[in-house]
Formats: sequence, structure tokens, C-alpha cells
Amino acid sequence: MKDFKVLATERYSVRKFDTRQVEQEKVDMLLAVARLAPTAHNYQPQRLLVLNTEDSLKKLKDCTNGHFNAPLAIIVCYDNTVSWKR
Repeated sequence: MKDFKVLATERYSVRKFDTRQVEQEKVDMLLAVARLAPTAHNYQPQRLLVLNTEDSLKKLKDCTNGHFNAPLAIIVCYDNTVSWKR
């Protein structure tokens, strides 16, 4: 495993992404692994919105310049009515 200093010095920012479609099995695997992320009291308040249609990606492009013409976007949000509170 690389230590943090190596990771920090080798990091880079990607500004041009591959625009090929993402295979559905890869999206499904990513979502399945994301469901395993720990949350307070395991309430799982997060919601992952997968944008992969032409219409949904156009709406994303209309509201942000951080889309990079990606063929797929995942928006992470949460349901405040489900999240754990002290």
C-alpha cells in the first residue's frame, strides 16, 4: 500500500474523461458496494441518483459546468428524515 506522501505527490486532476458508455454491470457493482458503506445506526440515509440518459445528463449540464461531458453521473444526496440525529 502506498503511503500518503507518495499518493499526494503522484496525484493529478483529470479534466478530460473517456466518454464511452459505462457498462451496466459496472454501475450495478458500484451501487452494490456503495450500499455497504457504514452509516450512523445503519440508517442508510444516502440516495444515489444515476444519471445516464441523454435528458438527465442535459439537465445536469444546464445546472453545472462540472459535468466534463461524462456519459454517466452519480449524484450523492441524503434523506434528512431518515438520517440519525443526537
